[in-house]
Amino acid sequence: MESLLGVEVFLAVIILILYILTAELIEKSKCDYLHETTIAIGLGMIGGLGFYFLAGDQKIEFSTGIFFYFVLPPIVFAAGYTLKSRNFFLNFGFIALYGFLGTFFSFLTLAIMAIFFNENGAVSDTDKISTKDCLLLASVLSATDTVAAITVVKESKFPRLHSILFGEGVMNDAVAIVLFRTVAYIGDEFDALDGLNLLLSFLYMTGTSILIGLGLGLLAAYILKKFGSMGDHPDRETAFIILMGYMSYIVSELLDLSGIMAIFVCGVTMAHYAWHNLSRDSQQGTNLVFSAFSQGAEALTFTYLGMTVTTTGWEDWNILFLLCMFVAMVVGRAASIFMSSAIVYLLQWGHFGLDSKSICVAWFTGLIRGAIAFALVLQIESEHQKVLVSTTLGIALLTTICLTNLLSPYTRFIGLESSSSQEIYFELMSKTANTDDKIYTQTIESSGLSWFHRNWQKIDEKYLTPIFGGMKIEEEQKKVWDKLWADDEIEINKL
Repeated sequence: MESLLGVEVFLAVIILILYILTAELIEKSKCDYLHETTIAIGLGMIGGLGFYFLAGDQKIEFSTGIFFYFVLPPIVFAAGYTLKSRNFFLNFGFIALYGFLGTFFSFLTLAIMAIFFNENGAVSDTDKISTKDCLLLASVLSATDTVAAITVVKESKFPRLHSILFGEGVMNDAVAIVLFRTVAYIGDEFDALDGLNLLLSFLYMTGTSILIGLGLGLLAAYILKKFGSMGDHPDRETAFIILMGYMSYIVSELLDLSGIMAIFVCGVTMAHYAWHNLSRDSQQGTNLVFSAFSQGAEALTFTYLGMTVTTTGWEDWNILFLLCMFVAMVVGRAASIFMSSAIVYLLQWGHFGLDSKSICVAWFTGLIRGAIAFALVLQIESEHQKVLVSTTLGIALLTTICLTNLLSPYTRFIGLESSSSQEIYFELMSKTANTDDKIYTQTIESSGLSWFHRNWQKIDEKYLTPIFGGMKIEEEQKKVWDKLWADDEIEINKL
């Protein structure tokens, strides 16, 4: 058994090395029609076949325990820790709109359509799944994969849209996992009372997980500020940041809450407060270490996804149901983005802070499904698990291989290549603005989120930053922005 484990690890290392090299070649050649995630899956398939010939009847299994406790945490924590907190909070309204409300719309749409297809001939009588299985599958397919999206929508070129997609993607995964675990607790027969319990459990799990992540993030920032001598040992500071982030995940998981939500919030909180209490070496080191671990973990998930294909029997596939659920997923994502945007648009009397091109990109990028959806479906205990697993795996492969390679052509097709004035102004504003800047105020008001930001900034600057540490706006930065304002004569009303 140890020799087989050694072979599996050896193949994984070789594949990751090849992935890094091919990803670098793709970026240098500026190839728009071949994405690095596709390379990882393809290399995983080759590695799976190699393992099959070397190990005989042994199969490579996608371990959900290893994935959720060792692979997923560094990805999510790095996403929160390396995220520019000012950009995140500036766009928090859109992130919450699509990440929370949008994911719930997607779940409801997928659940209704899954039940409809299940009852109307998409599966045979012997393979018909229960209503609970339909709800579990809907929650699984609500988990998007934005890794590919944010590699195409570059932060340097589209800082605002990148921030929204980045935050919404992580929050969407967290909400989808909470929905999955909430549905798993209900009985096989679903009624109105179960629907109410689902909503209440969802709110409880989400709120409590956020509080755990926020509390441990603030605790880490406070300890680092009080123990300033730790700055003489950057290795200890880095280890402390890693362990506190991981603790938020473990505590939430032990309490049957959302570890992914907790560790993301903890990462964002540490980036906003704790990072400024670190020594310069630790500031640079933590960003580099977390980014490296995150990229390696992401590549590993796609690799194992490709390896799994070689161990799935063809008799387990239901192509008709797979295609039906693919259609349901597309419709669900449309409900997630367009319906939630329309609600805000109507409530604000015809005003919305994002242009139509950005909304269309958000819809398209959210169609991709990946390792989180596949890891969740493996946890479903059902007599028809093979149908659910093959359907999720098929959709993950179809969307990852096909849609990721169409992202760049799609953005050019809708005309996103030229940076809008909103993006240019947002980039300048996110670097220099404070709450008194006209451009800052106007941008916040244009998104309909001025009340939230005004109150959050007041609480943050008056109470939290003095206690836990954080970035202070320097007078020189304000002078730079005032000069930019005077020289460029920016017309705010055109935003």
